[in-house]
Amino acid sequence: MVSASLVTDLLRKLEEEKDQWIYDAIERFDGEKYAVDQELRSPEDQIIEIKVIEHSMCKQKGLNLKRMELELRTLEDTMIENRRSLENLEEELDVLQKELAIYEDGTKGLDGIQLEKFQCVLDDKFTFDKKDQVVFKERKISKLMESYHLVETEMLEFYQRQLSEVWLLLTRSMQNIASTAKFDFETDPPVVDVSLKHGRGLDQYLKPGNFEEDYWIALGTLEWNNKIVYEYYINQIHQFQRNAKEELMQLWDCKKEQKRLADEKVLELQEKNRQLEERMVELKGQLGRAKPEWEQGLQRPMLLDDILKEEFVRVVSGWQERLFAEDASDEERWAYHQYCQIILKQAERIIGNEYF
Repeated sequence: MVSASLVTDLLRKLEEEKDQWIYDAIERFDGEKYAVDQELRSPEDQIIEIKVIEHSMCKQKGLNLKRMELELRTLEDTMIENRRSLENLEEELDVLQKELAIYEDGTKGLDGIQLEKFQCVLDDKFTFDKKDQVVFKERKISKLMESYHLVETEMLEFYQRQLSEVWLLLTRSMQNIASTAKFDFETDPPVVDVSLKHGRGLDQYLKPGNFEEDYWIALGTLEWNNKIVYEYYINQIHQFQRNAKEELMQLWDCKKEQKRLADEKVLELQEKNRQLEERMVELKGQLGRAKPEWEQGLQRPMLLDDILKEEFVRVVSGWQERLFAEDASDEERWAYHQYCQIILKQAERIIGNEYF
């Protein structure tokens, strides 16, 4: 028989030892990080807190990893979208540049439109003698008026041919834009009639001086009408040029502003892409470090459970040796059995029933 005092001493000793396996497990796991507190908190509370901390840290690392992976995918998608936008902007800028060139060419084409002035020549309608005078047989009113009308017709036809060419040039300068401009020339110049001083009655000029005077009157009238007709048409051409250039410049200004905004957008997207690339490099570096840490963190809760099981087995094995020792009394066997059950329940609460 074992005395009651010995049993009491054994129970006290076992009570002191029943939590030591937990403290040993904590020390083995990470003694520097998790310093044991044997006075203020129970060992079970401490190990459960450690397990919660480890699981929480592992979960947080996993969440951080997912967040970084999600951010990286978002950055990659944004980069792809930005590149697509840049390609579209480059196409838009190419179109705008071509349109600006069209307006510039149209303006240059308008500036190049000219109207040549007709040269009034009456001499080639007459024959001159050795004294450089019109021969007598051609010094007639009918001959002078016929020559006058021939030159006048030549003048009007000369301007009509040019007007056709000018109309074509004006139209071509605006053909590549949706223009409402019309180039309808007014063709009724206010020409004056010739008013001769001599030759009334007879068709033939008897006095050379009278013919000469009427000749210069006819030539002067032709030159005056030529001036009127030239200015009549050149003023219309200048007005058409101003109107067309104004329209072209408005379109040019509009496209130039669009190009400026597109250029700014290109620079903005390029800067954003540069920042995205820098962030992606930084993020990939963080992921490269975070993933091994997370994988290592996944092992820590299992490592802690393995250490706890090892320490549990160690202490139970020691007690079971005493339990089954030949010289052990019934009271000692009972005490060891009771405390084996106590720490078994501890282990079930700490590690989980599936391990036992």
